[in-house]
Parts: sequence; structure tokens; C-alpha cells
Amino acid sequence: MRVVQDLAQLDAIDVPRSVVALGTFDGVHLGHQEILRRCVVRAKRCGARAVAFTFDKHPLQVIRPQLAPALLTDTGDKLALIEATGVELAVIARFDEAFARATPEEFVRGVLVDGLRATAAVVGFNYTFGWRARGTATVLAELGQKYGFDVEIAQPVSVGGVPVGSTEIRARLARGDVAGARAMLGRPFSVKGAVVPGEGRGRTLGYPTANIGIGSTMAVPARGVYAVLAEVRGGCFQAVANVGVRPTFDGRVTGIEVFVMDFAGNLYGETMRVSFIERLRDEMRFSSPLALASQIANDVKNARKVLSSFHMGNTDDRTMAAAAGASVNGDKTAPS
Repeated sequence: MRVVQDLAQLDAIDVPRSVVALGTFDGVHLGHQEILRRCVVRAKRCGARAVAFTFDKHPLQVIRPQLAPALLTDTGDKLALIEATGVELAVIARFDEAFARATPEEFVRGVLVDGLRATAAVVGFNYTFGWRARGTATVLAELGQKYGFDVEIAQPVSVGGVPVGSTEIRARLARGDVAGARAMLGRPFSVKGAVVPGEGRGRTLGYPTANIGIGSTMAVPARGVYAVLAEVRGGCFQAVANVGVRPTFDGRVTGIEVFVMDFAGNLYGETMRVSFIERLRDEMRFSSPLALASQIANDVKNARKVLSSFHMGNTDDRTMAAAAGASVNGDKTAPS
């Protein structure tokens, strides 16, 4: 998949005709995957190029920073997951104040018509665009009639009778329902970051933990203890993760500590991906280090039971590979 990160580059790309999936695509959940799938199918049917158009940040980070949600995926993961659907070209537009002020028609004319020569666009039922979100899926269809391209509006995908959406997934994570989030994502929710030095208390208890540095804009599950899969150094290990709040010089931040089972070695500086499979319990206070060590032993036992019955094959293999940053169709995602 080719990636374009500057709209000015569109003039230099040979895109005689395209079908464009439009969206923020945070999380690339089952609803997003349906939009992207429809885009790919339609592009193949009419001999056009399948394109995903999205942004380098969540629009609310520019429009109303105080309301900007925590992100379910960073840009790298988002691109890998988009590529796994079969999209050939991803356009990552820089969302700034100037872009935000474009009217719906200016966006359509400049990006879809002149830039990507779209023969069709595929959007979700609740898609909005343009200055003050004045553009809707219906408005896009009207503009499509004016400028000569079709608009396909994908209806919501539901899980257990609940429409799939990034907001709903964040709500599930906020209450620790990682299994519910997994059902809507089509894969386990995961975070990744560098292993950074911690206070070393886990080692004194016989359970050395890896402290994962997570960006402040990224979503994390509610505080508690979870059965997880830890991907590091090319391997995937059963593990237990504690999500908690620890003090810093600037206040208090959420931290993730991971005890990797059946692993020995120094992980400082390594990048680790942590995939949340099931919540084990709430955070607890203990009367002594011995009581804490006893509870950790119980957590490890329970996590092994959970993880022994969970297989990566329970979710789509291509989606899981993409989320892990693996190559898709033999090619790494790379910006052009």
C-alpha cells in the first residue's frame, strides 16, 4: 500500500480513477472495516484504485482540543490495519485550522474530484465533513450528483444489538470491558510502547515487570489487572498486566506494568505490544508485600487459564497480523 502524507503530492500520482473510503478510522473497527471492504470491492469491480482518505490526527484535537478523545490506534497501526483490508493507497491529510475551514464543496472539489478523480466514495451513515461538520453523507451524495461520482453509504454494523463505533469502544475500555471492545474491533485492543525503567518493586516480589511508556493521547483500559498477550523481540508471550496510576513530578499518570510469563532477560528499550484479552480483577491494596506476592501468583494462575483457551485464530488472522505491525501481502507499509 502506498501512503501519501501531503495533499500536494496527489498531482504527481497516477490515479486516473478511484473509489475513496472517507473517515477518521480511529480503531479501524468492524464498522470501518465494512466501509473499507466495500471500497475495495467496488474499486475492483470498476477497475479503479481503492483509496482510503483520513487524517494525521483526530479532527477534535484541532477544532475543540478539550473534547478530543483518547485514540484507539496510532497512525502506524491505523495504516497497517487499513492495508490489511486490501486498500491500495492511503492519503493521510494534515488536519489544521485551514483544512477545518474548508466548506463541504471545497473539500469535494479539491480532494475527491481534482485530486483523486473519484468515481465513487464510500462513507459511514454518520459521516460528517467540512466547516463545522456541515457536510453529511446526504450532502456528499448531493455533491456527488453535481460532480459526477457515486456515493455509497454503509449502514451501521452491530454487535449484540449495539452499533459499533469508536465512542462505544472507548466507553467499554473505560469500564474495563476489554472483551466487549475486542468484539467491536474484531481483534484484541492493544497498546504499544517502549519498556522504561520502573521502581523495581516487582522484582523484589519475584515477579519482575516491564513498565510500558504510553503516549498521553492514547486510550488505555480502566485501572485493574488483565490477562494479556505481550509481543516483544519477535515472540508472543502470555502475561499479566496491571493498569494503574502512579505519581510523577507533574502529577499522576496512568501506567502499565507487565509481568511476562516464561521469559527471562532485560527488556529496557525494547518495544512491546500488549493485547488485552480479559479483565481479571480490580486494583487492590494489600497489607504486606507477602500478601501482594500471593495475589500476583493467583493472578498468574488465572491468566494462564484464560490465555490457554484463547488463540489468535479467534480473530481475523490478517487483522491480527496488521495490528502487530506485520507485513501484509509481503510489503511493509511505508510513506511515499
